[in-house]
Amino acid sequence: MIRAELRFKNASFMNALKNSNYKSIMEFSRESGLSYHKLISYANLKYLFESHNSRKIMTELLGSDEWTLFEQYREVIEKAKDLNNKMVTDIPMQKFVSLSSKKLLQLQEPKSIERDMIYSESLKTDINKLLKTLKPREASMIRMYFGIGRENSLTMNEIAQEFDLTRERIQQLISKSIRRLKHRKRNDFLRTYLNGA
Repeated sequence: MIRAELRFKNASFMNALKNSNYKSIMEFSRESGLSYHKLISYANLKYLFESHNSRKIMTELLGSDEWTLFEQYREVIEKAKDLNNKMVTDIPMQKFVSLSSKKLLQLQEPKSIERDMIYSESLKTDINKLLKTLKPREASMIRMYFGIGRENSLTMNEIAQEFDLTRERIQQLISKSIRRLKHRKRNDFLRTYLNGA
């Protein structure tokens, strides 16, 4: 289920992703070869793919058509571009002290915050996918040690108590698991995050 990404405005795209069994925009970006950031903007109705090749890739992978994925949103996206180009000087100085100013609130749209949240959610999904390549016990130890899906990470001593094993054995198992996770065949898809997606 695409959780945080359901906040996006482009319902046709998000539904098509879900119906085509994509878990995240990042996964679709890897599969399609299309820019992750452009897909994020497209999902927020801030960008429209114009390239014939890009459109063909998307309609084929998502089993949809150009009108559904692109043309129905053209007018909305064009209007959004006009709004984003408004100058800050359009706001009278006295309004800057009022948080009720609609124009001021428009300037505070948290695009980068939302993008970071989606990016983070996508990364979590892919990390969970990677951890599923380990044995359940090893995956649990890695989650505990790095604090994945938890409020706090645990020390090796605490993990040893959880599994009724010695600290040395826990250290061996965690080290072995990390070596397995570092294998290129397992983690190659995570390199997209290191390259700025």
